[in-house]
Amino acid sequence: MIRSFWKLLLVLGLISIACQKKSNQLDIKIIKQKTGYGYQIIKDKKTFINQPYIPAIPGEQVFKDSLQARRTADLVIRKIGNSSFPRISVNELDSMKIEYEIQKFQ
Repeated sequence: MIRSFWKLLLVLGLISIACQKKSNQLDIKIIKQKTGYGYQIIKDKKTFINQPYIPAIPGEQVFKDSLQARRTADLVIRKIGNSSFPRISVNELDSMKIEYEIQKFQ
């Protein structure tokens, strides 16, 4: 009887551990700046990625609105979730309709 109790307790403990939510949850925080927006990826209540400017674009261009910043941050989180390096390309920005200016060098 006591042996069955310990087996049951062990099985319930293992099930409990297996069902726990992982703490790898990533959140997005949109940052309002003077002339636009940026974003942060938050992990365990700490800043994991701070992106005040549009990635892959030369210079320091901010996102025109919070929705564009959010779309880019969502893509970064998807890449991290797929165990992919969270680098953003110009082609990805274009496909998400992220507005930016191409700076001409003289």
